[in-house]
Order: sequence, then structure tokens, then C-alpha cells
Amino acid sequence: MAHEPIDTLGKATRHNMLVKAECSCGNVRYCRSADLMMVYGGGVDPLALKFDCRRCKPQVKITLLEVHPEHLPKRLMIHKPTKVDGKIHWHTERFRG
Repeated sequence: MAHEPIDTLGKATRHNMLVKAECSCGNVRYCRSADLMMVYGGGVDPLALKFDCRRCKPQVKITLLEVHPEHLPKRLMIHKPTKVDGKIHWHTERFRG
């Protein structure tokens, strides 16, 4: 039985996945797919999301991670987007699976 590819934020959210944005300079950010879905919508391809790095402005690599709480660092920090007045604001919080 073949598995369906995870090509939307909605599918990633059903699998309780994190979106990892990694810059070539070593800057890494994690976001819950559910938080991103609330801002961008469930039909958006998570690999097509645009993230930037304040340090060097390169191309940022996007990866989907399946969440296994027993294998994650206890102090994993995620970045959560919220939309206020049509603008997206980001804040950091501790990950709780």
C-alpha cells in the first residue's frame, strides 16, 4: 500500500508534523504545521513557503519532520505565526507535542 505524499499543510497537520526551515549559515527554525495552516491555509505546499534569514539572506531549505515526542530535545523552541491587521507576526515558544 503506497502512502500519499504530504504536499499540503493540511496533510502535514493531520500527521502532527513540524516544518523545519534551515539556512546554510546554520540558522534553524521549527514551526508547527497547524500554526502555519492557520495563517497560510490548509492547501498550501509547505515546501513552497518562503522563509528568510536575518543573518545572510540566502535560500532557505524547508523540511517536514514527523513529531515523535520521545525523540525530540526537551528544550525545542518553535516559531509561531499570527496574523494581525493583515501582517504576519512571529513569536517563539517552547514546543509541547
